Amino acid sequence: MDMALEIKAGQVVRVTISKSIGRASARKTIERLFLKDKAIVKPIRQRSRNFISIPKRRGGCVWTKRPNMLHPDLECGAVATIRTTAQSLRDLASVEGFVTIVAA
Repeated sequence: MDMALEIKAGQVVRVTISKSIGRASARKTIERLFLKDKAIVKPIRQRSRNFISIPKRRGGCVWTKRPNMLHPDLECGAVATIRTTAQSLRDLASVEGFVTIVAA
């Protein structure tokens, strides 16, 4: 738990994937953390902004198609810069075996 002592909430950190992610729960947690980086979220937001939702009646109910979720690439060496919160510190502590964290 060295990481918890060094990094405080509100600090900007660089998270780098250093090891192949074996657990599905860890992959989900790292994806959630990476989606806090504006550079990674930008293409997802652009896709959503360009998507025109047209509600239509389908089977008697109003139905609207929404843009598909684009998942970030979580290969070794992928980097995200995030501002930490109390929750993200707990998330980082749970996946610190798969990532390296450096104060930016």
